[in-house]
Amino acid sequence: MAARPPIHPDAPLRLALSVVAASTAPLLLLDGELTVIAASESFCHRFALDPSEVTGRNVLALGAGEWNVPQLRSLLNATASRNIRIPPYELEMKGNGATPRQLVLTAEKLDYGDPDHVRMLLTVADVTDARQSEKLKDDLLREKGILLQEVQHRVANSLQIIASVLLQSARQGPSEEIRHHLSDAHNRVMSVAAIQRQLAASSLSDV
Repeated sequence: MAARPPIHPDAPLRLALSVVAASTAPLLLLDGELTVIAASESFCHRFALDPSEVTGRNVLALGAGEWNVPQLRSLLNATASRNIRIPPYELEMKGNGATPRQLVLTAEKLDYGDPDHVRMLLTVADVTDARQSEKLKDDLLREKGILLQEVQHRVANSLQIIASVLLQSARQGPSEEIRHHLSDAHNRVMSVAAIQRQLAASSLSDV
């Protein structure tokens, strides 16, 4: 069997560069000093960065300083110094006067077989819109719950008033037959009120 040709020492780096270049997700290739070796086009576009000002710079120095976040530094340093994958980390990035962004960062150390030259892939997912949608949904559900409570409260009060009027009328009815019918109506309203309380409790528990 013919021996396999030796792998060129630059092959892993070339492969990583190809991955970054072809990536449709915001992606950075970093070295152990947190310097950007390559950045995907989507990363530069998503965060409005000039590609020529990204490569060769420390990731913490990108932009106007918004990337200089202690949590990001800790995540990358921990990834560079360990042979384990750090779980995705979510942080809030605050720009200069811009709306804060919620980012999910995934850093992975690449195995080159060369501990003296650390390489890392950093994936940056901007989940700001998703988080805002979740917050809007939660706010709507909370408002729905408050409105439902108000409606249930008013229905309960209305039934109580009707029941009280019927009971008073039943006591003062001009004849036994009328008093009987009014009392029966009172009992029916009280039954409806009991059902309404159960439905209200069930509805509120689902909100």
